[in-house]
Amino acid sequence: MLSPFTQLQKIMNNVCTIPIFLLYYLSLLPFVNGASNVGGVSGSLSTTIQGGTVATPKYAVVSAGISGEAVYTGQILSSTSDTISFESSSDSSEINIDPFVSGVFSSNVKTPVLTASLSGAGVGSIAITYSGTGFSVAPEISIDYPTDGDDQATATASINGAGEITGISITNAGSGYDSAPAVSVIGGPYFVKLTESGDDDEGRVFLITDNNSTRLTLDVSTLNGSETISNIFQDDFSVEVIPATTLGGTFGTTAVGNPLTSGKPNTSDFVYLWSDTSQAYEPYFFLNPAWGAFPVGWYNQYKRNDGLANDMVIYPDEGFIVSRRTNSPVTLSFDGATSDSTQKLRLPAVNKQIVINNPYGGDLLLGEIIPANYIGTGASDFRPGASQDDNTSDKLYFLVGASWDQYWYQSGFNDGITSVATATAKKGTGGSNGITNSDVSLASGTISNLESCDENGSSVDHNVSDHTLVTISGTNAPAKDFVVKIKGVFGKKLNENGDGELDVNGTSVSNGNGITIFSGIIGTFKIVSRVSNNKFVVRKKRDVNFDNSKGAKTWETGSVGAGYSTDTNKKAKVYFLGGGGSGAQGTFFAGDTPNIQVTAAGSGYTAAPQVIISGGGWRLYGGGNGCEDNATLGATEGMIIIRRNPAGTLTYIQGANPFQ
Repeated sequence: MLSPFTQLQKIMNNVCTIPIFLLYYLSLLPFVNGASNVGGVSGSLSTTIQGGTVATPKYAVVSAGISGEAVYTGQILSSTSDTISFESSSDSSEINIDPFVSGVFSSNVKTPVLTASLSGAGVGSIAITYSGTGFSVAPEISIDYPTDGDDQATATASINGAGEITGISITNAGSGYDSAPAVSVIGGPYFVKLTESGDDDEGRVFLITDNNSTRLTLDVSTLNGSETISNIFQDDFSVEVIPATTLGGTFGTTAVGNPLTSGKPNTSDFVYLWSDTSQAYEPYFFLNPAWGAFPVGWYNQYKRNDGLANDMVIYPDEGFIVSRRTNSPVTLSFDGATSDSTQKLRLPAVNKQIVINNPYGGDLLLGEIIPANYIGTGASDFRPGASQDDNTSDKLYFLVGASWDQYWYQSGFNDGITSVATATAKKGTGGSNGITNSDVSLASGTISNLESCDENGSSVDHNVSDHTLVTISGTNAPAKDFVVKIKGVFGKKLNENGDGELDVNGTSVSNGNGITIFSGIIGTFKIVSRVSNNKFVVRKKRDVNFDNSKGAKTWETGSVGAGYSTDTNKKAKVYFLGGGGSGAQGTFFAGDTPNIQVTAAGSGYTAAPQVIISGGGWRLYGGGNGCEDNATLGATEGMIIIRRNPAGTLTYIQGANPFQ
C-alpha cells in the first residue's frame, strides 16, 4: 500500500485515485483548499468555482440528484427476478395503448446529440451532431416549447440497422421561437422509482436496462444479498419512470452548452466520479473539437477507447467532484425538480465509500440523515465506535468551508433502538415564543367515538357541522393547536343528512345496515379545541357512524419508540426545527414514564416546529465528547460516507423526510 504522502502526490498530479483510508487526510488536499463549494441539483442551484491551473486545480463537490419530469406513472401488474410489467390501456375508440415504446430505455443506447436551427420564428432544420447508437425503433423527438405561445415544433426520426439516427423530419415548424430550442429524444438511460407511499422501500431507484411495450428489465446489481425485485416491486405498487441524471445531461453535450473548459485531457477541466469497480475517483473530460475517430463529447480520461461517456449514469444519491483547471472562475447553474417524496440513502459495503447529496433541498440535522434505529453493529447498520479512532466504526464527512469535518457515533448511546420515538410540537407559549414542556407531546391512544359538532365541540345538526368531536379512551387528550394523526377509523357510511346510512348502491338504509368504509377522518389534523381531558375537536365533517368492532382506532401526537436507554446519563436529544424560531432543545427519556424535557426554550416559535429525536451519540472527530446530533447539512450540500463496519453489506436506509 502506498504511503499517505505518495497518495497525496498522486492526487496532486491528477492521477485518478482517492483511496478510502485517505479521507482522513482530505483537509490537507488541494481540492478543499480554496473556494470549495457544495451543491445539489434538486431545485435551482448556482455554485461558483474559482480559477485554477492544471498543476493546482480548484475543486467543488456537486450533488447530482434526480432531475426531469416523470415520463410514466402507473401501477405494477407483475414482477420477476429482474423485470416489472404493466397493463396496456385503451382510448375512447377502444384502440390498445401500450405504456412504452420497445427498446427506448435500453441502457446500451447512446443518446444522439441534435441541434436545431431556426427559419424565421420556426424550426427550419435539426442537424445530427452525433447519431447515437443502440435504438431498436426510432425514438420520439422532443423539442422545447417556444418563447412565445404554444405552437411547439414537432419532428420524427428515422434509424438504420445499427440503431443510429439517420434523419430528422420536421412535421411542424412551430412558431414563436426567438432562439433555437433544445432537441432531445425519449430514450437512453432511465430510472424506475418506487413511489408507493409508506412502503419500507419507498424511494428506491433502479436503472432500466431494456424494455418492450409493457415490460421493464432492471439492473439488479444494486440489490443486496437478501433483496429481490419481486419483494421491492410488488403487484399494484406505484412507480415512476424518470430520466436518469447523466454526465452529458448535467453539463451539456455540446461545446456551447458545456460551462466547463473543453479541449484535450492535458488542458480541459475534469469531473471526477466514484467507481465501485476501480475503487477510485475517475476523471472525465469534454473533448472539443473532434479528435481523429473520437467525436465531440465526454470521455473517461483513462478509458477513452470505451467511447463517448455522455450517458454515464449518476444515481440520485451520488455526487461528483468538479476540478477547475482553467485560470478563471466558472459558475455552474443547474435546474431540476426538488423532490418531496421519500428518498433512500445508500450505505456501501465494508471498505467502500460514496459521495451523497442532500435529496430534499432543505437543511437536515445529522440525527435526521441517519436515524437512530439504523445505528448498531448489524450488517445493515451504521456502526458506532468506542472512540474516535475505532477503525471498525463507520465515518461520515461534511465539507465545511475549506475542510472536511469527520463525524462518528459513540457506542452505548441509544445504539439499540428498534423504533424511533416521535413527537409533535405547537407554537411556543413561553417567553418570546420559546418552547415549553407543555408545547411538546408524544402521547397516543385509542378512539371510542365520533360526533358531529361545531368548532367548540357543541352538538349541532349534522347538515351544518364541519367539525368532528373525537372521544378517546383515557384522559390525555392533547391541547389545542397540536397536530394529531388519526388511524384505522372506519364505520357505516352516512347519507348526506346524517340521519341514515348508505348501502353499496348509494341507497339510504337504516342505521346499522350501511356499507362499512374507512373514514375521511383518517389523516393528520390540527386540534381546533380541547373540550375535556378525553375529547378534542378537529375540522373535518363526520362521514361515518362509528363502529367499535374490527380493530383499533388510534390517535397519536407521537410515539415513545422502543429500545432507548434508561440510563439517565445517556438521554436521547430533542431538537426543534422551523416554526419561525431557533435555539430550542430538549431531552427524551424512556424510563417508566417516557417524557420530553425542554432544556433550552429558544425563541420565535410562532408556528409549529418539526421535532427531531436523535440518539445523542454523534461526535465530531477531535471535538471531544460533545453531542453533535444537530450538526447541519445545508440545503445545497453533500457528504461522504466511508463504511468500516466489518460485517457491513450494501444496504439502503431511510432518513427523515422534512416534507412529511
